[in-house]
Amino acid sequence: MGGAASSVPTVDISGALAGDHGAADAAARQIDAACVNSGFFVAVGHGVAPDLVDETMAMAREFFRLPFEEKSKVAPPNFEDYRGFLGLDTTSLAATLGDNETPPDLCESFNVGRFDDPEIRARAYVAGAESTFCPNRWPGEPAGLRPLFEHYYAVLERLCMQMLPLFARALDLPDGWFADKVQDHTALLLFNWYPPVAGESRPAQLRRGAHTDYGAFTVVAAEQIPGLQIRSNGDWADVPMVPGGFVVNLGDLMARWTNDRWVSTLHRVVIPQGEDRTRDRMSVPFFFQPSYRAVIETIPTTITPERPARYEPVVSGEWIAAKSASMLEDDGDS
Repeated sequence: MGGAASSVPTVDISGALAGDHGAADAAARQIDAACVNSGFFVAVGHGVAPDLVDETMAMAREFFRLPFEEKSKVAPPNFEDYRGFLGLDTTSLAATLGDNETPPDLCESFNVGRFDDPEIRARAYVAGAESTFCPNRWPGEPAGLRPLFEHYYAVLERLCMQMLPLFARALDLPDGWFADKVQDHTALLLFNWYPPVAGESRPAQLRRGAHTDYGAFTVVAAEQIPGLQIRSNGDWADVPMVPGGFVVNLGDLMARWTNDRWVSTLHRVVIPQGEDRTRDRMSVPFFFQPSYRAVIETIPTTITPERPARYEPVVSGEWIAAKSASMLEDDGDS
């Protein structure tokens, strides 16, 4: 299942985050090129301490290695609530593409939102969208999991806010263009655990099936174990593993927002070969999504005579909820 190496570039954002305008311009140009070509790049110089990433992954691994009965205490009563623990045989992301024949993904996950804070929830809440604003389900064990995960969420939230001016600059927009559209963002932090694969897997079974992300963009910390691939030029290509780097990829909403100037690319996680097959793997994506009420209209700088506006305006939260609902309709088990 291996693929050729992809052309996903590495972008150093350290100078931009330090306030160097020249470095910000250079990073924005690199980001624009990556978003036009594949919708993927690897961010380095992001300022997130490697020790924090390692500690967070170790805590998550400790949770996932608990007995299933213990983890299931924080499973959501309804899949659409999407908080807490989701076990094996729960999701098949390939079903989001209408592929109902693909076996469930070989992945467990634990999912965290930001709406435990009553002030944030009251400001952002939209009636009828309870699944977006539901509270988290925190396990009693391991000790210290909640404060560590909440801290990691805050660090990634800050990083995304720091990256938004680079996205704006890449689109020839003022640095603060996205600010009012993300004030009450609905970002989700996921901890994905891929258990070791012993023996033969089911035909066509993957750690994560082929899919695109729904929202604006995703920032992923992953262990240096192969498996992540993108669809490139009609084939599957491996995303490079860059120590200390975050994989950043665009979602469907950003592609729509940018009039398809930027692309949301199919990706998957395959079962690696050799010794890596018997190793478990942690991946921690932070799905950044605008405020529920944000109106997503075609960004003016992406409209040209050759590329007129392709999409009608949509409300961010309603559009993402509809995408999620279509996944549930495609596969009742996911």
